[in-house]
Amino acid sequence: MLNDTNTQMPLFSFFNQSTEQQSNPQIVGRGVRLQASYSKLPLSQRIIMPFMLVFFSIMVVAVISFAFWFTSRMEHQIKNSVASGAAVILQELQTEKQDLGSWVQLIAERNDVRTILQQKDTQALLKILVSHKTNLGLDLIKVVNQNGGVVLDLREPRLNESHLEDRTTISQALGGMYPLDVVSVEKQRGQTQLVLVGTAPIKSNEEEVIGAVEIGILINNEFLKSLIAAKDEYLIVFNKDKTVVVSTLTSVTHRNWQLPPTSVPPMRILLTNKHYVAKSIFLPGLSNTSLTVVLLKSLADLNHTVQYLWLRLWGFFLVGCLICTLVGKNIARNISGPLLTVARVAQKATQEGNFDLQAPVTRNDEVGILATSLNSLIRRVAEYTQELEQARTTLEKRVEERTHQLLQKNQELNLAYDQLSYAIQELQQTQAQLIQTEKMSSLGNMVAGVAHEINNPISFIYGNISYAKEYIEQLLELLHLYKKEYPQPTAAIQTCLEKTELDYISEDLPKIFSSMKMGAQRIREIVLSLRNFSRLDESEKKAVNIHEGIDSTLLILNHRLKEGIQVIKEYEETLPLIECYPAQLNQVFLNLLSNAIDALEESFLSNLSSEDNKVNPQILIHTNKAAGNRIYVRITDNGCGIEPQNQDKIFDPFFTTKEVGKGTGLGLWICYQIIQKHQGKIEVNSLLGEGTTVTVTLPLVQKS
Repeated sequence: MLNDTNTQMPLFSFFNQSTEQQSNPQIVGRGVRLQASYSKLPLSQRIIMPFMLVFFSIMVVAVISFAFWFTSRMEHQIKNSVASGAAVILQELQTEKQDLGSWVQLIAERNDVRTILQQKDTQALLKILVSHKTNLGLDLIKVVNQNGGVVLDLREPRLNESHLEDRTTISQALGGMYPLDVVSVEKQRGQTQLVLVGTAPIKSNEEEVIGAVEIGILINNEFLKSLIAAKDEYLIVFNKDKTVVVSTLTSVTHRNWQLPPTSVPPMRILLTNKHYVAKSIFLPGLSNTSLTVVLLKSLADLNHTVQYLWLRLWGFFLVGCLICTLVGKNIARNISGPLLTVARVAQKATQEGNFDLQAPVTRNDEVGILATSLNSLIRRVAEYTQELEQARTTLEKRVEERTHQLLQKNQELNLAYDQLSYAIQELQQTQAQLIQTEKMSSLGNMVAGVAHEINNPISFIYGNISYAKEYIEQLLELLHLYKKEYPQPTAAIQTCLEKTELDYISEDLPKIFSSMKMGAQRIREIVLSLRNFSRLDESEKKAVNIHEGIDSTLLILNHRLKEGIQVIKEYEETLPLIECYPAQLNQVFLNLLSNAIDALEESFLSNLSSEDNKVNPQILIHTNKAAGNRIYVRITDNGCGIEPQNQDKIFDPFFTTKEVGKGTGLGLWICYQIIQKHQGKIEVNSLLGEGTTVTVTLPLVQKS
C-alpha cells in the first residue's frame, strides 16, 4: 500500500494551539510556578539563562532548518532521477514493442514461410523459425493455420507446461490485423506470468489470410533488470486487475497495492517499513490490455546520509552550547560579582544589626553608585536606630507604669465582679425557691381545701348508697309480690306497667347503684391521695413508706397515663420506712414522672403512629435497699432521651429543652435542691433515642 509521509502541520494550527495553551488555566498555573522558581535562582543564573535560551533556540532552529532543507533537496534530486529513469524505461519498452512488431511482420511476409505453411511442412518451418528465435532472443514463436490450429509452437523450457491466453490476439491476426499486446501465461501451480507478444497475419499471393505467426518476449526478472540502471532501483509489473506479476523487489509480491496515477510526479512511499520513491509508467499502444510498471528507488542511502548529517549537526550544537555556557558564565560572573558583594554587606548589616559596615566601592558604573547609596543608607539607618532605641527605652518605662496601674484596677474589678456574681446567683436561687415554695404552698392549701370540701358530700353519698339500694330492693320485692298475688291488674295499672318497663328497671337499677358506689369509692380514693400528696399536717420530718407517696403521685397523674403508657412497679417488699419530708419527696416524684411522661408522649404519641410503634411506651419504677442504710429509687422510661451536650445542664435553674410555655426550667432544679436537703443524691443516665434513667439515693435516717 502506498503511503505519502510528506505531511506537515499548517502554520495556523500551530498558532491556534499556542492560543489555547495561553487560555488554559493549567498552563497559566505552570507559568506562574515557573516564574516563582526562576525568581529563586541566583543572580548569575538569572542573567545567563535568557542569553542561553535565546542562543539555544537560534541553534535549534538553525540545525533543524538546515537538516530539513538538505533532506528535501536530496529527496528532490532523487525524485528527478526517478522521473528521468522512468522516462528511459518507458522509451525502452516502447522500442522493444515496436521492434517486436517489425520482426513479426518481417517473418509473416517471407515467401518461404508462406510456401511452407501452404505445404504444411512443419520440419522446414521449424528450421527457418529456430534460427530467428535464437538470433532475436525470443521466448515464444507460434504459427497457426487459417482455422486457428497450431502448426508450430516453439517455447522456452520454462513455458512448456504453461497455458498461453492468446486467443484474442490470434483471432485479430487471422482477421488481417497486426496486434501488439501483453498476454498472461498460467502455470500449473496457479502462478501467472506476462508475455509481450506481436502477432501478424500470413497471407497468400492472392492476399488471402492462410495463417498467423506470433512471437513473444517473457517479462521476467532478467528482462526487468536489463531495464534498470542502478542497484537501488526496482521495477514492479502489474496486470490489468492491479496485482503484482513480476517484481525485482521480492518482499512486496503479495501485498495489496493502490497504484499512484501515471500523471503524478514521483512520490515518497513506505513499503515493509522502508522508504522508496515511486513512479508509475503506463505502456501505451497495446491492443487488448494494459501494462503498468512502477519504478522504485530506495531511500536507504538518503536516510543514512541524513542520520550522519543529524549527528554532525547535533555535535556542532553541543560544542556551541558548551562554548556559549562558558562565555555566558564568565559574563554573568563579571556582572553579578560586584552586586553580590554589595548584597552580602546589606544582608550582614540587616541580620547582625551592625551599621558600621560599609560596602567597598571599586567601580564607577551603576554598581559603584549602588554601593555608595547603600553606605549612605546604612549611616542614616544607624542614626535613626539610635534615636528609636532612646524612644523605646522611655516608652517601656511609661508602659510599665501604666501596666502596673491597670493590673491593680483589674484585680479590684475582678473581686467586685465575683462578689456581684455570687450575690446575683444567690438572689436568683432564693427567688426561685420562694416562688416554688409559695406555689406549692398555695397548691397544697387549695388541694387540701378541695379534698376536705369534697370529702363530706362524698362520704354522705357513699354512706347512703347502701341504704338506698336496700330500700329499692324492698320496693321491687313488694311489686313482684303484688304481681304474684294479683295476676290480673286493671287496665290503668297495665298501661302504666307497659310505659315504665318494670322488668328492665328491676334488672338495671341494681347495676346503677353498683356504678354509683364504685364512682363514690373512686372519688374517696382520689381525695385521700390528694391529702396524702399535700400532707399539710406533716411539715416536719417523719418516717413514711415511700411506696405510698409514689402511688399517690401515680394516682394524680392517672389521667395522663391512660394514653397507652404502661407503668411497671418493681417494689422491694421489705423496703424499710424512710425519714423525710413527705410532701417534698412527693413533689420530686411528681416532677420526675411528669418529665418521663413528656418524653414518652414526644417519642411515641406525637411523632409516630400506632402502626409504627413496635415497642410500647412504658415507665419502670424500681426500689431497693442498698448497703450503708440507703435506698434507691430508679425511674426509667424508653422515650426520646437527652442529648449529650444537655446532660450536664439539666439541673441548672431556668434551663429547659421544652417549647416556650411548656416548661420553666425549675422542676429538676427543685428536685436537686430537695434531694440535697435530704442528704441524698440524684443522677441521670440517658442515651439519645433509647431512654432515660433517673436514680434517687436517699438515706434511711438523716444526720442532724
